[in-house]
Amino acid sequence: MRIRFVLIGFLSICAVLFAKVGGFRMGDHLMQRGDYAEALTEYQKALDNDPENPEALWRVGSALTQMALGETGETRHDHLETATNYINRAIVGDPNITEAHLEYARALGYLALFRPDWDDSRIARRVREELIIVLDEDEANPDANFLLGMWHRWVGPVPLLKRKPNELGAASIDSSLYYFRKAAKIDDENVLYKLELAKTYTYLDAKDKARPILQEIIRMKDVRPKDAEMVEQAKRELEKLNPPEEIK
Repeated sequence: MRIRFVLIGFLSICAVLFAKVGGFRMGDHLMQRGDYAEALTEYQKALDNDPENPEALWRVGSALTQMALGETGETRHDHLETATNYINRAIVGDPNITEAHLEYARALGYLALFRPDWDDSRIARRVREELIIVLDEDEANPDANFLLGMWHRWVGPVPLLKRKPNELGAASIDSSLYYFRKAAKIDDENVLYKLELAKTYTYLDAKDKARPILQEIIRMKDVRPKDAEMVEQAKRELEKLNPPEEIK
C-alpha cells in the first residue's frame, strides 16, 4: 500500500512537471509567432500548477508586456504594471534568470521611462541596472542592446545638471545610436530596431542616414503580421523627409 501511495505521488509530480514544460514550450513557440494572448494562456496554466515558479512568472510578465505594447491607455498601463509585478516576483525567487532581468527592464521601461514625461530617476537607474546584468552575461543580446539604446534616447536629452546628481550622467543620444546600430547588426531582420534607429537619426537631423533605413524597412519582404504597422510607420516617417513623388 505504501509503495502504491509513493508511486501515485511520483506520477502526480511527473504530471505537473510535464504540464509545466509543455506549457513553456508551447508558450515560447506562440511568443515567437507573435500570438501573445495565446502564449499567456499557456504560461498561466504552468503558473497555476506552481504559483511561485520563477520561470513561469517571468514568462507571464513577458507575454503581458508584449500584449501591452500593442495597446493604448489604461489597458496598456495596467498590463505593463501587472507584468512588472510578475517579473519582479520571478527575480526575487531566482535572481539568476537572465531573461527575467531583460523582461523586467522592458516592462518597467515602457511603463514609466520610454516617454517624454518620465520623471523618476530611480526607475531610470533600475532599468539600466537590469540591462547591465543581461549584457554582462551576453553582450551580444540584441534586445538588451536595443533597450539600452532606448534608455539613452529618453534619458540623454535631460540636462546634465539634472542627470549627474542622480547618477545618470552617462546618458547620451550618441550612445543611443551606438546601441541601436549594434542591435540592428546582431539581428538585421528586426523591423523595430531599424525603425527606432531611423527615428533617432531623424531626431538628430541626420536625414541622409535615416532615409535609406526607412526605405530598407519598406522594401522588406515576408514581414510578420505584428510588424506590419511598423512598416506603415516607416512610410509615414519617410513621407516627412521626402516629397511624395520620391517615395517608392
